[in-house]
Amino acid sequence: MGITKKQASLAAMAVALAAMAPLSACSPKEEESSATKAPEASATVSPPAKIRFFISDFAQPVPGGSAMDNPTFKYLAQQTDTELDVVFLPHQQYDQQLKNKYASGDIPDVVMHWGPFGDLVDNNQLVELNEYIDKYGQNLKKAIPQAAWDAVTVNGKIMAIPEAAAGNVTENRVLFVRKDWMDNVGITEVPKTPDELLTLLRAFRDKDPNKNGKKDEIAFSGRENLSWVENLLGMYGQNQYTAKIENNQMIPGFISTNMKQGLGFLRTMMEEKLMDSEFMTNKRNIWEQKIQQGVVGMWNHDPALAWDWQDRLNKSLPNEKPNVIVIPTPKAPGVTDAGHKHGAINKVYQVTKKAKDPGAVVKFFDWLVTQEGQEFVNFGVPGDTFTKNGTQINYDKQKDSDAKTAAWRSLVLNLVGYNEEILKAKLNSEEAFAKQKAAFQVASSESIPDITVGMPTIKSNQPDVPDFFNVPIFQEAAAKIIFGEKPLDYFDEFVTNYRSLGGDDVIRQATEWYNKNKK
Repeated sequence: MGITKKQASLAAMAVALAAMAPLSACSPKEEESSATKAPEASATVSPPAKIRFFISDFAQPVPGGSAMDNPTFKYLAQQTDTELDVVFLPHQQYDQQLKNKYASGDIPDVVMHWGPFGDLVDNNQLVELNEYIDKYGQNLKKAIPQAAWDAVTVNGKIMAIPEAAAGNVTENRVLFVRKDWMDNVGITEVPKTPDELLTLLRAFRDKDPNKNGKKDEIAFSGRENLSWVENLLGMYGQNQYTAKIENNQMIPGFISTNMKQGLGFLRTMMEEKLMDSEFMTNKRNIWEQKIQQGVVGMWNHDPALAWDWQDRLNKSLPNEKPNVIVIPTPKAPGVTDAGHKHGAINKVYQVTKKAKDPGAVVKFFDWLVTQEGQEFVNFGVPGDTFTKNGTQINYDKQKDSDAKTAAWRSLVLNLVGYNEEILKAKLNSEEAFAKQKAAFQVASSESIPDITVGMPTIKSNQPDVPDFFNVPIFQEAAAKIIFGEKPLDYFDEFVTNYRSLGGDDVIRQATEWYNKNKK
């Protein structure tokens, strides 16, 4: 039986990663790096530490050319005594681009990742950071909450530097709704149950809430691959990224009993034309355009963008007086924990064994969480895009945006998520600050507990279900149910197939880990 292209690619990746093993870095006990060691009086000054990064471009404009030719990167390098080589990878294909580069043997010093684990952990290619953080990361230890460190720690070993969730909230997905649409259709109370949510969405569909005399309203819109509908599924206490204990087993949330109810809700939405018919294929830009055109009444997104959405609609719909609010996730009967998975982190930075100076990497991130570093992350280069008079910050947002540095800088380099003083200065508006703070309060009030925190990647030797969170196969089955190609009971067939094709193996491993480490 021949191997598939996918198997060949994975094998090539494993070989390439394994080949990197001799590149292990010395620990702080073995050798103090030249970039972090205080020079002797007679010694020459050591050159800046060279650090190469792989980072998502977040689908935002990013600087072209060499990082060290860019004034913003150059300032950052000067402040951290580094020489930076930053490779931006396309946001939509980020994970696949990483796999391709690893398979070709291209591994940088630092990798931005969406979770604490992945291919580099599995292939023993990451530096354990405990000693480096103890020695060079005192600001990191103070600024980042313990819950975020716990999420990147395996058997006591810190495997990445985490970005704490914005506002240190537990929920990084919330429901946004056009409150002005609610007013226009005569609904004053936010929905508290799935049935009440259906009532609201039906009113959005039928009562011309945007008052243009056209049947152009999309009650709810989401994005490709079931992304940004998590809180609808989360009304039933689970979504595709959670896990649950059922019948003394730890199972992925997408095969839980409640998931069938969630898919039934989405199927009803599709049947009644309450859901964007293109939501499974909407790219980010198309999805955003629909919302900004004023035809979408509700959507799921990041609470940190509450004012950003209000500001966008203020500009795109100046005559409608839009009012965007964040609402708590409705709860199905009997559900106590609703919303999205408890999210102590947004993303992480992994230091690979390719790094010649892990201490310099930790010092780089340690500077970013200082007051000076946070001002840089949020406002740019002092004297250029902002000035400071005492505690008063004057920020030239337009100049910062024109330089194509504002978006990626705050998305990529902000590790602490929320600093009230800086947020007030950045928004420079009481209305904006109040709306943003209200969104964080909702996000802090709900979440589905993440019982997989600290769990390593769990894989089986079966190609059809190779790991515990094999979301793509769930998404394929879910789409068939939601769009009516298969009946709702097809979910039971999917669960049986998942288990027989390797699911039982990864569930067994996950359950053993849970019983040993969590129970």
